[in-house]
Amino acid sequence: MFARLGAKAVFLTMGLALVFAGVLMLPLALAAALAPYVGQAWAYAVTGAILLVPPLLWATIVSLSRPAPPPQPTGMLGLALGVLGRSAPWGAILSGAISGAVQAYLSRNDRRR
Repeated sequence: MFARLGAKAVFLTMGLALVFAGVLMLPLALAAALAPYVGQAWAYAVTGAILLVPPLLWATIVSLSRPAPPPQPTGMLGLALGVLGRSAPWGAILSGAISGAVQAYLSRNDRRR
C-alpha cells in the first residue's frame, strides 16, 4: 500500500515539475522569438504584457460584475434578529432559524406553479 502511495507521489511530483517547466519555458520561448525584431529588453516587456494583461483584464471584469449584496432586513424584527446574530454565535444560529421560519411563513402563498 505504501509502495503504491509512494509511486503516486513520485508520479505527481514529476507531473507538476513538467507543468511548471512548460509554464516557465513558454515566456522564454516567446521572448526569444520576439528578440530579433524588437531587441532583448523589449521582447521581455512585450512577453510580460502578453502574459499579464489577459488575467488582469479577466480579474477586473469578474470583480466588477459581482451581484449586489442582498438588502439588509428592515423593520423591528429584522433589526432585533440582526443585533441578536451579532452578539453571540448561538444568537446567529437562532436568528437565522427564526428569520427562515418567518420568511417561509410570509411567502407561503407566493408559490408559483
